[in-house]
Amino acid sequence: MMLMIKNTTYLDFFPYPTFRMKQQEIIEQIENTARLRKNILLSAPNGTGKTIIVLSALIPVALEQKLKIVYMCRTHAQSDRVIKELKKIYNASSLKSNKVSGISIRGRGEMCLHHKLLGSKVNPTEAMLVCKTLRSEKSCTHYRNLEKITEGFKESESVSFSSPVNGEELIKFCKEKRYCPYFLSKLLLKEIPIIVCNFQWLFNLDIKYRFLKLAGVDLSKCILIIDECHNIIELSCDVNSKKLVPYSLTTCQNEMFAFGFPEIYSTFVAYLKNHLIRKKGELKLGDTELNAQRVLKNICMKLNLKSITEFRKFLMQLRAEYKERIESNQDPDQQNIDSLVKFWLGWIKKYNSEKYYFCYNLSKGASRTYIALEIVALDPRDITLPLFRNSYMSLCLSGTVNPKVFNHLTGLNWKKGGFLSINSPSPFKKNNILALITEGINTKNENRIPEMYIKIIAKIKEVLENTPANIGIFCASYKILNDLRMNGLLAMVKQTGKRLFIENPKNSASDNANILSQFKFASKHNGGVLLGVCGGRNSEGEDYPGDLMNAVIIIGIPYQHPTSRNQAKINYYNKAFNGQGWVFAYLYPAMQRANQASGRPIRKESDRGAIVFMDSRYKDKMGWISEWVRDEVKICPDRKNVISTVFKKFWNRKD
Repeated sequence: MMLMIKNTTYLDFFPYPTFRMKQQEIIEQIENTARLRKNILLSAPNGTGKTIIVLSALIPVALEQKLKIVYMCRTHAQSDRVIKELKKIYNASSLKSNKVSGISIRGRGEMCLHHKLLGSKVNPTEAMLVCKTLRSEKSCTHYRNLEKITEGFKESESVSFSSPVNGEELIKFCKEKRYCPYFLSKLLLKEIPIIVCNFQWLFNLDIKYRFLKLAGVDLSKCILIIDECHNIIELSCDVNSKKLVPYSLTTCQNEMFAFGFPEIYSTFVAYLKNHLIRKKGELKLGDTELNAQRVLKNICMKLNLKSITEFRKFLMQLRAEYKERIESNQDPDQQNIDSLVKFWLGWIKKYNSEKYYFCYNLSKGASRTYIALEIVALDPRDITLPLFRNSYMSLCLSGTVNPKVFNHLTGLNWKKGGFLSINSPSPFKKNNILALITEGINTKNENRIPEMYIKIIAKIKEVLENTPANIGIFCASYKILNDLRMNGLLAMVKQTGKRLFIENPKNSASDNANILSQFKFASKHNGGVLLGVCGGRNSEGEDYPGDLMNAVIIIGIPYQHPTSRNQAKINYYNKAFNGQGWVFAYLYPAMQRANQASGRPIRKESDRGAIVFMDSRYKDKMGWISEWVRDEVKICPDRKNVISTVFKKFWNRKD
C-alpha cells in the first residue's frame, strides 16, 4: 500500500541533471493542474521526453493523495520505456520514501510458462479456458508453486519487488523460481503504486472491474495516463462492439445437450446457427447492414413470442437455466450460453440507438469463409467518458493528436473539475528535418495501375540510393504494399544493396520483434528497408533513433476502405458533431496514421531524418500534417533525380 507523503514536488522525482527545452515549465503545469483534479491533454512531438515529464509531475500527487497511477500503453516497447524511466527515478531518489516501484503487466497468453500455452497463438478466451482447466486438474506446476509460497495467494512479501520491473524481467524471475508470472503479477497489483499495462485493462468492460478489484482501488483513486492516446478512439468502439459466430452457437448446442436444457432453448440456438450458415452462402464479402428490429421480430415469430419484451423474459429464463445447470456444477469453462444471453440482451437494449450499427460480416480466411452477426459501436464516448469523469484525473498524451477532434470524440474536456490542453514546441533543429510532398504520384483507386507503381518505385529508389543506413516504407494499405511487390519493388531494393524486411500482419509479437531486430542490425552494414503499412505495429509506437531509420516514405493516404460500416459512422458523426462526419470519421484517422508513421525517423534532439509523403494529395491536407513536420514541408516537382539532388544535399551537409 502506498504511504501518504507530503511536501514532495516534481523536483524530487526528476532523475536528470538538466531539463530539456520547456520541460520544466510543462512539468509544473501538469503537477499544479493534477492537484486540482483537472484532465490534461499533452500534445508533444518526439524528443520532448513525454514519459519522464508526466511521471515526475504526477508521482508526487499520487504519493500525497494515496493514489495509484495506471499508465496505459499500446505496445510492450512503450511499457518497457515507462519502466526504464521509473528505474531512473528509483535509482536517483536519495530518500527511501521517494523510491517508487512499478510493474508492467501483460495478458495471460503472453506470460504463461506452461508448455500448452507457451508460444501458442490462442486468443485470450481460449487461453483463459486452458489455464482454468490446468489449474482445476492441478497440472500446472508454476501455479501450484506460487500458491504454496504465497500461502494460498494471501501474502506477497516473499515474491515482491522493491524496484520497478517490466514484463520480461518478471517472466525471467518466474522461470528461475518456477512460479506463474501471470498470477504473480495479479497478486502484486495491490501493493505496487504504479501499474503499466495495455489499454484493454481499463477500456474493456469485461476486464475493467476485475482489474480494479485486483488492484484494490476505486477508479476515483486512480490517476490515468494514456500514452499514444489517439489510439483509444477506435479501441473504445472495438471493445464496445459484439459479435456472434456459428462456432459459439455450436458450443452452446453442445452445452445444452450435455446439461439437459429444455428443447425450446436448443430450438433457439439451432435457428440462429442455421440462419447464419444460410446467409453465409448468400452474402458478399464485407458488411451487410440489417434492420435490427426486424431481426428481433423474426426471432419472436420463430419462438412463438408475442413481443420483444417476452423475448427478453425468455433470455432471462435461459440465464437462470444456465446458472442452475452449469454454474451450480462449478464448471466455469462453459461460458458460451451466458455470452449468448449477453449478446441478445445487448441487442434489445441498443437496437433503437443511433450509436450502433447492426450487420452481417463475411470475411475470408486462409482456407475458409467466416460469418458473424455484429453489433458495432459508433461512439467512443460510451467507454471514454466514464473513465475520464470518474478517475481522480486523466492525462492523455500523443505526438500527433488533434486536440479539437480528440476532445469531441472522447469528452476528455467534459470533466467537472476542468481541463487543460498543453502544446509542447518541437525540440528539433529545423535543418535536421527534410520533409517532402512529391508531385506526380496519386494512389487513388483508379490510379493504381502498373505505370503508377513503376513511377513510385523509381522515386523510392532515389531515396534509397541517397540515404545512409535504414529506411522505412509505410503504405496506405496492404493492397498497395502487395502491388508494389508485384511491380518490381523487391528487385529494385536488392539492386541498392540494402536488405528488405516485410511486415506480415499474421506474425506473432515475437516474430515481428525478431524481424525488427534484424532490420535494426542491418543499419550497421549496408542498411535495411522495412516495408509495412500505416497504422501497423511498426509504424506506431516503435522507436528507430539514429541510423535505425534515417528516412521514412509514406505511400498514399491511409484512408479506411469504404464500407457501409464506415459510412454508418460518418452518418452518426454528422448528427452528433454538427456535420463533421467525414472529417472526424474518415479524414482525421487517415492523417493520424500518416502522422504517426512520419515521426518514426526522428526520436532524439540530435537525430536527422527525412520524411517523404509520396502522394500529391497531401498538398490539400497540409493543415492536418503534424505541426513540427508541416513547418518544414516542401513540394517536390515531378522530375527525374530531383529527390536524389535534395537528399544528397541534406545528407552531405556538414553541421
